[in-house]
Amino acid sequence: MRLRKLAVLLLLAGNSIMACRMSAQKPLRMTIDELFRRVEQSNVEVKAAQKDVNISRQLEKTAKAKRLPDIDLEAGVNYLGDATILERDFSKPTRSPMPHLGNTLSLSLYQPLYAGGEISAGIEKTRFQTQIASTDLKIVTDDIKIEVLECYLNLLKNRNLLNVYDENIKLTKELISEMKARSEQGVALSNDVTRYELNLSNLTYDRSTVANAVEHLNYSLLVYLGMDEDVMIEPDLDPNKVSMPDLGLNHWKQEVEMSPKLKKFDLAYSQAKTQEKLVRSQMLPSIGITAGNNLEGPITICIPVMDNNLNSWWFGVKLSMNLSSLYKNNSSLKAAKMETAKLVDNRQAEKEILDRKMDQVYKYYTEACEQVETQKKNVELANENYRIVSRRYSADLSLLTDMLDASTAKLDAEVRLVNARVNVVFYYYQLKYISGNF
Repeated sequence: MRLRKLAVLLLLAGNSIMACRMSAQKPLRMTIDELFRRVEQSNVEVKAAQKDVNISRQLEKTAKAKRLPDIDLEAGVNYLGDATILERDFSKPTRSPMPHLGNTLSLSLYQPLYAGGEISAGIEKTRFQTQIASTDLKIVTDDIKIEVLECYLNLLKNRNLLNVYDENIKLTKELISEMKARSEQGVALSNDVTRYELNLSNLTYDRSTVANAVEHLNYSLLVYLGMDEDVMIEPDLDPNKVSMPDLGLNHWKQEVEMSPKLKKFDLAYSQAKTQEKLVRSQMLPSIGITAGNNLEGPITICIPVMDNNLNSWWFGVKLSMNLSSLYKNNSSLKAAKMETAKLVDNRQAEKEILDRKMDQVYKYYTEACEQVETQKKNVELANENYRIVSRRYSADLSLLTDMLDASTAKLDAEVRLVNARVNVVFYYYQLKYISGNF
């Protein structure tokens, strides 16, 4: 008996400590829209994906810069040693004095006119990469949103469950007090008191488990949202006022075509086709305008060497072609075509996965809607039962235990209804998530 009472006291003390810790946190009511807005603004993974978009945009600018002329400038100063003149058979070496100070200054320009489509294809490829990065940002954001939403709704469920346990613990304590009074009067057995103390111990233990879950879910949300740990998020959602339209399975399956995951495959396919153009461009000639000016001294192309500067300039058209690419790049072109064909199959596989998920989640959604109607009826029955038992208890025609059972049934039915409505919200957003309409 003493050990059981000690266990009850320890559980109550643990709950009190946890309640104090939770009460020290600043409450913050948050709607689903505010939740999603904070995800977009503060989540670390979303920020990283946004940086990938910015990097891709810079690479796109780099690819566009290849249309601009290449300008090279070279300047140098050197020391020239004396020259040695030899016969053709390397005999009779004769030393020839040289001016020792040498200098070079060269400026050249190349403006590409035609590169076999390489520059345009390169720009197009980086443009597709930027769009893919933006699509990845959308995918990452949606993934985080659905995870955060599930955490948010579970927090709502567990906070409601805490209220149920608190009400049951309160009623059980009242029942124990009454049982003790009756036991002292000799109209109740001490075993009855023990039985309800054991029930209180179980309720207190179960409540501590739910309180731990609330604390963990709140911490998870704070991490997702990049917020301080001294905040307690309170879901601002009234499931009784939530109305989700049933648009039909066909509607949602049509919406799947707009999924960012499928869009990413479409962009990757276009990028792969561009890669084919890049490989082909390497088999074509390049044409460009070239110009330059060269200043060099001393003049060493004559004997004796002239200690002067020689300036020359040029302007013309340059044609170049890598002939070996005609037989070296065939395998690369075949590989690029195979990659393009593979993306078609991958997209179809992803589409089938999304269709299966959509079919499954839509069934869960309709079941949740039906469960709401069932739980509404159960709440009506539980309220009617509570009303009858309460009236009988007031007339001393029923025991407090009957009131406890009726109250528990009433609270349980109300919690089940709230949870069923929360499930409707969750599965509706799941449908939006799969279709990419977050």
